[in-house]
Amino acid sequence: MVLHRPHVTRHNLPQSLAGIEQVLTVRLLGVIFQSSLSFAAHVDYVLKVCSQGIFLLKQLRAQGMPLEKLHTIFQAIILQRLAYALPVWGLSSVLISTFDGFLKRSYRYGFTKEIFHIQTIIDSVTYDLFNKIKVSNYCLYHLLPAQRPLHDAPRVRGHQFQLLNCIYKFHKQSFIVSSLYRFLK
Repeated sequence: MVLHRPHVTRHNLPQSLAGIEQVLTVRLLGVIFQSSLSFAAHVDYVLKVCSQGIFLLKQLRAQGMPLEKLHTIFQAIILQRLAYALPVWGLSSVLISTFDGFLKRSYRYGFTKEIFHIQTIIDSVTYDLFNKIKVSNYCLYHLLPAQRPLHDAPRVRGHQFQLLNCIYKFHKQSFIVSSLYRFLK
């Protein structure tokens, strides 16, 4: 698979090698990547799997399972599926409303005790991953910038790393940079 910007012309792509097929999508560690760096196919897949989980919950409710247990199963099957690798594929505002609609319907149909919001899930998963990265023996620790000297710390913040100057929007949206600024508190 060759990753490229959306709307790239075909003549800019490299020629395929003999015996190696070029594909438009690839599934790595459960996340579907598209050559245009869009995650629409992954979102469709996640919604399909979550809908199958809702069908299971509907069957369990029909057999008399109480709401407390349905809520636990909802968290284990649906929420964990939504949260898996969420910092990697992220969500646009359109997809956020799609997932929020799905979560509200789940509440309205009686599969969970509370209305979950995808932005809350994104924030929680991102915060957990960033806290793991801050540990020096974590595999992604080397991606963090240098630590600030202690004498340069006029106020306490949520991490001890230097903030980076970012010029390009693409760089500002990367996980490490956005987390450094998001978790200042």
